[in-house]
Amino acid sequence: MEKRWDKSLEELIDDTKTFLDEHEPEQQPREETPEQRELPTPEARRADRQRRNKKRKKRKALVWIGLLLLLIAAFAVWFFTAGQPTGGEMRLDEETCAERKAGTCSVLLAGTDEGGMRTDTMLLLHLDASARKASLISLPRDTYVRGNYGVAKLNSALGAGGGGEEGMQELLLQVTDLIGYRPDGYALIDLDGFVDMIDLLGGIKFDVPQDMYYNDPTQDLHIDLKAGMQRLNGEEAMGVVRYRSGYAPADLRRVEVQRDFLKAAAEQYLNIVHLPKAPLLVSKFAASTTTDLTSGNLMWIARTLLSCDREQIQMQTLPGVPRMRSGVSYYLVNAEEAAQLLNECANPYQTEITADMLKVRG
Repeated sequence: MEKRWDKSLEELIDDTKTFLDEHEPEQQPREETPEQRELPTPEARRADRQRRNKKRKKRKALVWIGLLLLLIAAFAVWFFTAGQPTGGEMRLDEETCAERKAGTCSVLLAGTDEGGMRTDTMLLLHLDASARKASLISLPRDTYVRGNYGVAKLNSALGAGGGGEEGMQELLLQVTDLIGYRPDGYALIDLDGFVDMIDLLGGIKFDVPQDMYYNDPTQDLHIDLKAGMQRLNGEEAMGVVRYRSGYAPADLRRVEVQRDFLKAAAEQYLNIVHLPKAPLLVSKFAASTTTDLTSGNLMWIARTLLSCDREQIQMQTLPGVPRMRSGVSYYLVNAEEAAQLLNECANPYQTEITADMLKVRG
């Protein structure tokens, strides 16, 4: 897959550092007068040392000020030239598409397991830039879908499509059936990217709801955490969001914990102090992600999230109930309740979503 991403900002920073290093003035030896060749007093040596240190510090300060100004200028270009994702559609019939609401978009976020063929986590991110609102709707991995898979669960779609970009197209088809419209884009995040971004932000404070222990060498998944409030690094945070074996209602309880984790992340990270890290975060995100979003799209999403009122961020689960079908546990979406939730917090179109528009299995 061709990633729609360029590293111009990173290259610009590296080139600037190289240029500044190459052009930093070299300290030339001073020509001494006959009087200066005489042995200086300790006070004179100390004063001379202080003058040299002052000049050296001044040169370094000028170099870093120049680099800082360059970074600010580059960030400003990125920040103000960001582009809203608008690749989705709600088709009313063969010829007509629904009209969009201004400043809104919905993007499918998915996280893979270690094998990269199943989506452990699926979230519909909806943004309303005008209202400064954001919504995250969890799509349970066990959701019963219409796909012709060995096990007809939503998390089977990626692997059934062959993984990567083609697998995401298959997953998008299933998600479109569940929500009534095709999202404006997608991002499939691998585990290393998640870990790196948490570490880049300095970890996350989170109240782990219970002791978590799980060891699966086949997935290279090793979780060993104690209950209670603590600062998690990237690896530990990944363990929290992937853990499910010790919960009674395994998938649903994990969705609840993931939702709590995302709430904690929003409270800690959606802050102006993290604004300077946005370009690096976008770069890290793009480098570890299969996506059809451009760098400008990702910057628009980051900018909109940072501008959102944290009290206006809703986190929900697509309504439904767990049921057994032929000895297999599934999650059955309730079309009426799902349509109501989508209209309340995740519909980027003027047309209202109805239960008839949702192609769910009961």
